[in-house]
Amino acid sequence: MSQVGAVSLFATLRGDSRTGNGPLEAGGAPADAQLIALAREAPADALEAIYTAHRGRIYSFLLRFLSDPEMADDVTQETFTKAYTALPSLGSGHRVLPWLYRIASNAAIDHVRRRKRFSWLRLGTIANTPEEPHMRDDHGRVPEREQIQTVLRGLPAENAIALLLHAVEGYSYNEIAEIQGCTMTAVRSRIARARSAFREAYDRAEETRAEETRAEETRAEETRQTE
Repeated sequence: MSQVGAVSLFATLRGDSRTGNGPLEAGGAPADAQLIALAREAPADALEAIYTAHRGRIYSFLLRFLSDPEMADDVTQETFTKAYTALPSLGSGHRVLPWLYRIASNAAIDHVRRRKRFSWLRLGTIANTPEEPHMRDDHGRVPEREQIQTVLRGLPAENAIALLLHAVEGYSYNEIAEIQGCTMTAVRSRIARARSAFREAYDRAEETRAEETRAEETRAEETRQTE
């Protein structure tokens, strides 16, 4: 389970509680310094080590963004292919996982733009699979999951990625600015707009549920009166 814990994903995406301390590293993963040193001596071995350590997290992130297992797998492979080409750019001060997120984010946005539209699937189609995203929806309610995808697909791609990196993956605004190659002001704006969209969607959903509850109570009262 991710750092966010067993909480409603919808609540996490619309709230402001994330501190952005970065994601938990995979247990037993090689240290960044080791991977960078290996990349200088044996790039193929370095890529294999990076792939083994981080493939699952990158795939899960892309699956949340793209909501299409096949597309997420394709972009994951593209990410590591590009990472191999970019290995010489890794310096001693780099952190490997944020570097991968940047490559993955750019690859995903390019992929979406090439297709000219998102190919969204119901999130329920990927539930309970071996590669299901790390963070669970505590309630497991399909309507909420569909609502999340509805809101995400209505956001500019950069905004959706910024919000997922912060609320789900745990990165700070400064780290996201580095990953996305933009200013912190831009990151704040992207996340604020994305959160606003989720809050508005949540408010609409609450209003709809309240109306449904009132309608059910009215029907129940009418039924009692006719008995």
